[in-house]
Amino acid sequence: MLKALDQVAPGVYSPHTLLYGVEVKFYSSRLEVSRTLETKLKNLFVAGDGAGITRGLAQASLSGVMAGREIANR
Repeated sequence: MLKALDQVAPGVYSPHTLLYGVEVKFYSSRLEVSRTLETKLKNLFVAGDGAGITRGLAQASLSGVMAGREIANR
């Protein structure tokens, strides 16, 4: 994937590239989740902007912590 991206943004495919992640913005596409961020599909948790429940780094991070704690408790 980095090789393909390098065609659009030269320099991405390099030995100095550490990590790339996808930023997803689905503010209007909200999933129905429980208080612990579990979807209607048992054991499928969502967090961050992709879940449509956060709009910032702090909120997205906290949603990951909330989902992670519930997973760890199980």
